[in-house]
Amino acid sequence: MATINELVAQLSEVAANPTAELDRHIAAGKKVIGVGPYYVPEELVYAAGGVPFGVWGRMGTATEARKYFPPFYCSLCQMTLEMGLNHELDKLSGFMTAALCDTQRGFSQNFRVGVSQVPMIFVSQPQNRAAKAGHDYAVSSYRELKTAVGEACDAIIDDADLSGAIRLYNEWRAEMRTFVKLAGERPALISVSARNDVVNAGYYMDKAEHLAKVRKLNELLAAQEPDTDGYSKIVLSGILYDIPAIKDMLDENKYAIVADDIAKESRAFALQVPEEGDPIEALASGYCALNNDSILFDPGKSHISHVVDIAKESGAQGVVLLLAKFCDPEEFDAPLLAKACREAGLPLVQIEVDQSAESYEQARTQLETFKELL
Repeated sequence: MATINELVAQLSEVAANPTAELDRHIAAGKKVIGVGPYYVPEELVYAAGGVPFGVWGRMGTATEARKYFPPFYCSLCQMTLEMGLNHELDKLSGFMTAALCDTQRGFSQNFRVGVSQVPMIFVSQPQNRAAKAGHDYAVSSYRELKTAVGEACDAIIDDADLSGAIRLYNEWRAEMRTFVKLAGERPALISVSARNDVVNAGYYMDKAEHLAKVRKLNELLAAQEPDTDGYSKIVLSGILYDIPAIKDMLDENKYAIVADDIAKESRAFALQVPEEGDPIEALASGYCALNNDSILFDPGKSHISHVVDIAKESGAQGVVLLLAKFCDPEEFDAPLLAKACREAGLPLVQIEVDQSAESYEQARTQLETFKELL
């Protein structure tokens, strides 16, 4: 029987070597479709017999992408385009990306032109999700996507396969919700870096394989008593924290992420798709039911109160906001979140993150100081 450390090591190996995992899928005869942010209905890929493969940029310096973007552009988009322009994505049979922010819209079209060797599968989604017209638009868009994904995977997607994929993904997201909670309560067993590796592996592996490993990992974690003694309990908010320096600093300063508001983690895991009826309409309904995200149209700013609520519910001592540089939706919400936390008596530290940054020494000082404050 595998131990906690052995399971984490297996998943960390995948997270550290996504290209090896990509090659494994291709060697097995699978079509692999790249999947970018946010809320892309990758169940369609799975139903077509393909493998959805997460593409959320990488650490590095954008050079070729600067021919398409100004310097003040989201590094997530810049580095994803850089990967495409440098032929790092050529083994993909297609690339799906949404356009829920202005930056993504420009990125999607530049990718279509600059990375023509990888077919672009554009995911058009409504921002006004509460209106019937928004739901109808999502249904229409997803029906077109079904055809496009089927063509990319050389398959015809039938409703039974899509319904099966929806059930699998619902199980996976539920298990991931359980994992992040268990991990936050047992930081001595699952470090910040290990937690991130477990999550990232799920973006590269076959979902059924990843689900089986995480389910076993959760069973082993649940058998251990929660213990956060000696750790500072925080809520982590932002788009992502796939920044090695940031993860190391959080571990070195003994932070425990007892809850998160990360787009690549709990925001994504919150999606729950109905399992009855027309599966395309179900995918649309699942998307339209989403809330609590800076990226989504949110006139009541439920995202702000959500962060405060999960901090209180989890017993967090403070909030660490990892603010993605040049991310307009996150920057719009940042002052509102700071105000809400202040009024709730929750300390907050804001740290700017960028996949192209060369140094995070200022962040080190901020996290060390915040640790003392807590």
